[in-house]
Amino acid sequence: MKPRGRIDSVNAALGDLTGALRRRRAGREPYVRLHDGDGRVRSLPLDTAEAEALLDAAEAMVDATAARAESRK
Repeated sequence: MKPRGRIDSVNAALGDLTGALRRRRAGREPYVRLHDGDGRVRSLPLDTAEAEALLDAAEAMVDATAARAESRK
Protein backbone atom coordinates (compact mmCIF):
# COMPACT_ATOMS: atom_id res chain seq x y z
CA MET A 1 0.00 0.00 0.00
CA LYS A 2 1.48 3.32 -1.02
CA PRO A 3 1.39 6.31 1.33
CA ARG A 4 -1.16 9.02 0.68
CA GLY A 5 0.06 12.05 -1.19
CA ARG A 6 -1.22 15.61 -0.98
CA ILE A 7 -3.65 15.17 -3.86
CA ASP A 8 -5.10 12.03 -2.25
CA SER A 9 -5.75 13.98 0.95
CA VAL A 10 -7.37 16.84 -0.97
CA ASN A 11 -9.57 14.40 -2.90
CA ALA A 12 -10.65 12.72 0.33
CA ALA A 13 -11.49 16.06 1.94
CA LEU A 14 -13.48 17.18 -1.11
CA GLY A 15 -15.36 13.88 -1.13
CA ASP A 16 -16.28 14.35 2.52
CA LEU A 17 -17.39 17.93 1.88
CA THR A 18 -19.59 17.07 -1.10
CA GLY A 19 -21.22 14.26 0.87
CA ALA A 20 -21.96 16.61 3.76
CA LEU A 21 -23.47 19.22 1.42
CA ARG A 22 -25.63 16.60 -0.30
CA ARG A 23 -26.98 15.38 3.06
CA ARG A 24 -27.62 18.96 4.20
CA ARG A 25 -29.61 19.78 1.05
CA ALA A 26 -31.66 16.60 1.37
CA GLY A 27 -32.46 17.53 4.96
CA ARG A 28 -33.86 20.88 3.86
CA GLU A 29 -36.23 19.56 1.21
CA PRO A 30 -39.89 19.95 2.18
CA TYR A 31 -41.94 16.90 3.06
CA VAL A 32 -45.46 16.17 4.26
CA ARG A 33 -46.04 13.58 6.97
CA LEU A 34 -49.45 12.72 8.31
CA HIS A 35 -50.10 11.06 11.66
CA ASP A 36 -53.39 9.25 12.19
CA GLY A 37 -55.21 8.61 15.47
CA ASP A 38 -53.52 5.23 15.91
CA GLY A 39 -50.06 6.77 15.65
CA ARG A 40 -49.31 5.52 12.15
CA VAL A 41 -47.30 7.88 9.96
CA ARG A 42 -47.44 8.22 6.21
CA SER A 43 -45.81 10.60 3.77
CA LEU A 44 -47.59 12.34 0.93
CA PRO A 45 -45.89 12.65 -2.45
CA LEU A 46 -45.02 16.31 -3.02
CA ASP A 47 -46.69 16.39 -6.45
CA THR A 48 -50.22 15.90 -5.06
CA ALA A 49 -52.72 18.71 -4.55
CA GLU A 50 -53.08 17.79 -0.86
CA ALA A 51 -49.35 18.07 -0.24
CA GLU A 52 -49.15 21.40 -2.07
CA ALA A 53 -52.02 22.80 0.00
CA LEU A 54 -50.41 21.67 3.26
CA LEU A 55 -47.01 23.07 2.25
CA ASP A 56 -48.62 26.40 1.32
CA ALA A 57 -50.36 26.54 4.70
CA ALA A 58 -47.13 25.70 6.53
CA GLU A 59 -45.22 28.36 4.59
CA ALA A 60 -47.89 30.96 5.42
CA MET A 61 -47.63 30.08 9.13
CA VAL A 62 -43.84 30.41 9.05
CA ASP A 63 -44.08 33.74 7.21
CA ALA A 64 -46.65 35.05 9.71
CA THR A 65 -44.49 34.00 12.64
CA ALA A 66 -41.40 35.62 11.13
CA ALA A 67 -43.29 38.85 10.44
CA ARG A 68 -44.58 38.92 14.02
CA ALA A 69 -41.11 38.32 15.41
CA GLU A 70 -39.72 41.15 13.25
CA SER A 71 -42.38 43.58 14.44
CA ARG A 72 -41.43 42.90 18.09
CA LYS A 73 -37.80 43.90 17.56
